[in-house]
Order: sequence, then C-alpha cells, then structure tokens
Amino acid sequence: MKLSAKVLVVGGGPAGAIGAKTLAEWGVEVILLERNFLFEKPCGGGIPLSAFDEFGITKGVIKREVKNIRIISPVGEKIDIALSGGSLGIVARGEFDRVLRNDAEKKGVQVIEGEFTGITTGYKEHRAEAIIRGLKTEITAEYVIAADGVNSRVRSALGLRPPKTLVTFSEKLKGMDTECCEFWFGASHAPGTYSWVFPAPEGISSGTGSSEPGKILTLYKVFREKRGITLEGRKRVYKIPIWEGDLYNKNNIIFAGDSAGQVLPVNYEGIYYAMKAGVFAARAIIEGRASNYKKMWKYSFQKRFSLMDRLRKYFLRDDIAMEKLVALHRRPEVQEASMRLWLRKDSGREGLQCYIKLFWKFLC
Repeated sequence: MKLSAKVLVVGGGPAGAIGAKTLAEWGVEVILLERNFLFEKPCGGGIPLSAFDEFGITKGVIKREVKNIRIISPVGEKIDIALSGGSLGIVARGEFDRVLRNDAEKKGVQVIEGEFTGITTGYKEHRAEAIIRGLKTEITAEYVIAADGVNSRVRSALGLRPPKTLVTFSEKLKGMDTECCEFWFGASHAPGTYSWVFPAPEGISSGTGSSEPGKILTLYKVFREKRGITLEGRKRVYKIPIWEGDLYNKNNIIFAGDSAGQVLPVNYEGIYYAMKAGVFAARAIIEGRASNYKKMWKYSFQKRFSLMDRLRKYFLRDDIAMEKLVALHRRPEVQEASMRLWLRKDSGREGLQCYIKLFWKFLC
C-alpha cells in the first residue's frame, strides 16, 4: 500500500496534533500517523488555562481546576502559592490527545493508526515505512514532523542518539484527594528533581523522578512514606527527556516536543511547549524553510530554557540548595516572577529580565 501527502506527522500527541491541525488550516495536505489511539502517557496533565484559548482547545476536557501550588522543602517546610492571574487545568491525557487528533481530523488531516518502522530520506521527498492494519505501507512526503515522543523511532531511524532522560515512577490513586499541586523536594526521594502529588480526574496522581532507573522504585517508596500514602494505585514507569537544545531539524525532518527534548528544566513542563513546537513546525513548513523552525524556537524560548537549566543545576544539586529554592519562594516578588514565566507564559523581555535579576547571584 502507498500513501502520500505534503507532510507526514509521526506521533499524535500534543505536538503532532497541533502541528497537523495548523497545517491543515492553511490548506496543506497532512497525514498524521499515531501508533496507538488508546495510549495514555503517564503525565500529571497540568496545563495553564490560558493555553486552551491560545490553541483553540475546548475547556470541556478539563477535569479539575487548580488555583494553588504547594512546595515542600527537604526538611518539610511548606509554602502555599496562589496562582495569581491564572490557573491550571488538569486533563486526562488519553482523552486530551484524542480531542486534539479529532480537531485535526475535522480540519482535513488524514489521521491513521499505524506503526512507523523506518525512513529513506531524499533531496525532495522522504519515504517512510509503516505497518497499517497489518500491511506494509510506504508514505511519501516532502516534510516530516517527528513528534513521536521520548522514544522517538524517527530519531533512531536517522541514526541520531536518543535524548538524555529522567525516569519517573508514578501511580494514580483513588480514595485520596488534594486541591493543589504539590512539589516535594529532597534527595532522599527525588535527587536532582522532585516528587509530586497532583489532583487527578479521579483522586490523585503521585510520583517521583530520578536519573538512575535502578533506584526509582526505592525512591518512590521513600516518598510514599514521607507523604503518608498507604493506598495502592495503577503504577507506571516512564521517561522524561532532559532538555539539551541540540536538535531542531535534519533537513526537512523537524523534531517537536519530547522527541526534541523540549521539556522545561526545573518543573519539567512539556505539554505547552510541545504544542508551541507543533505550531512553529507548521509555520516553518508553510514558509517553505524547515530551518525557520529553529529560529522561531530560539527566539521564543531559548533564553527561558537556558536560564531554567542553569537554575536546575544549581538548586536541584543537593538538599541545601533545595532549601534555598523553597525559601526564596516566600518572597512575593519571586512568586510573581514565577507566575509570569510559568503560568502566564510571559514571553516579553521584561518578565525574563525580572526573573534573571532575582536569581542573578545564583547564576554567576
């Protein structure tokens, strides 16, 4: 079987679906290939409410609305922070991704469930190989958007090394509840990152992360005891990419979302930036220059990601530094600067400069 389109999008998560939809709105012929329509990525599912309007996503998918976060230091100091000027919408990732794909399909995208297996690159077109309904299929396209996640098969097929990653252990627990997003810091249960408890569509989502896969189960057990979790839920192990900023496109193949490691350091937020990456990829293709994608991304987010990566390396290195990070967030001006960048997605120079000024002494 043979198929063709101007653009092949591999991966039907936020980056792929938004990219495909944006292209279709401009009249571009698009095939979106998603490996498994029933897949639900392990994810806290928190998205700034403003993003639903920005990307034209129905708010009907929001299961919970969160207006406060709580950060807890290694010694147990707690700070509650109101999400002034916005809130977080909690979604069920499986449903959320399906809604995005359905929106893309309504705009004219050909959405297909199938497994990408390889690619042959050419000067003017690429030939991707896939298994669709049990049949070997060749898909010809001028451009490819690789939005197929942290375990990107497109990266592998092109001989590119996989991104560096953190491993996470999480579970969904019914019978427990929280009204805020809790971020727990401490090397005993989350060295170099954090543990979390978020509101979920039913109950809570709880988990922790580590750069050492062999220790993740032990670390999560420590966190369960620290948080007082006694119930058992559905457990998942998954990887999160660590941003390096070293992969954008390879000729007319563009990498977006987790496949490009576009997860914000410190809080490891990925959904919003994946959707923005999808829009940038689509715009670059519409402009006829895949290299414009890198320019758009760097103009919008390079300074923000670089700053957060430096803060991650400083504040998440040990418990003493984590205590400083939590203590700093007692200051109203730090809370306000954080809300501008993290919640309201302030992309102006003033907001970023304010954040740099507050944390300058830790960056030198």
